[in-house]
Amino acid sequence: MNDRGPDWVRLLTDATERVQESISQIAASRDRKLIVGTGAAGDETLLADKRAEEELLSVLLRVGGLRILSEEAGNRGDAKAGLIAVVDPLDGSSNFERRIPYYCTSIAIADGPTIQNVFFGLVRNLVTGELYISERGKGATKNGEMIRTSGLSLLPESVAAVDLSMAPAGMIRGLSLLMSRVRRQVHYGANALELCYLAEGRIDAFVDMRNRMRVTDFAAGYLIAKEAGARITGPEGRALTTRIDLQSRLSCVGSANANLHGQILGFLGSHRQTLPRAPLGPKS
Repeated sequence: MNDRGPDWVRLLTDATERVQESISQIAASRDRKLIVGTGAAGDETLLADKRAEEELLSVLLRVGGLRILSEEAGNRGDAKAGLIAVVDPLDGSSNFERRIPYYCTSIAIADGPTIQNVFFGLVRNLVTGELYISERGKGATKNGEMIRTSGLSLLPESVAAVDLSMAPAGMIRGLSLLMSRVRRQVHYGANALELCYLAEGRIDAFVDMRNRMRVTDFAAGYLIAKEAGARITGPEGRALTTRIDLQSRLSCVGSANANLHGQILGFLGSHRQTLPRAPLGPKS
């Protein structure tokens, strides 16, 4: 162990394997849709959410000097710790509940209070077992192999993930102009995993203007995509400084490279009148 904690790769690889085993058992049972309460973030908690979190907490609570922020349990561990684990035990719960095979577990480790302080990220696809890992300054891997974003830099040839879930009608109309310019628009329902798709070049852009995304959904995938070469900013091109808590919300634009990022930001800027801002969450 050092000042950044234990061997996070080994510790969390093993832990998320156990999460996958537990989740697979529930997926095959009648308890797939079972609701067992309400999480700290205010959403209904499925039995699968709870079991996934229990597996992770059983490991993370044994790490000294670590505060844990989890979408279901809220803050756990050492409240004064310098390290923070940012956990979404089951990102894509709605997909899981409806037997849509696209959901993951997401864990980031930070050494400060904002998204900029994340130095380790891990996302495991709980359907396929694909494992995405990044450490700040060391690039990103999938199943142990280095990954990079796509080299595509032309907006009309790009595949863009655009999250419109519960977006205001005016925002949907405005973003439809962007979607009409790309080759294909997609959205799979688990933002952490979609950011990993951006990291490995399966998609070329990720756009979420809703100001609804929590840092627990975002932190690990953000680092993985950035370390793979992605440009990720706020919709106006500013660096993200979102605080690591359950109250803050964020919007973001992620692109495979600086050229494509400039085109998307330029398009959003020139159509700002048709893109009403989502209601602001707490200041980040």
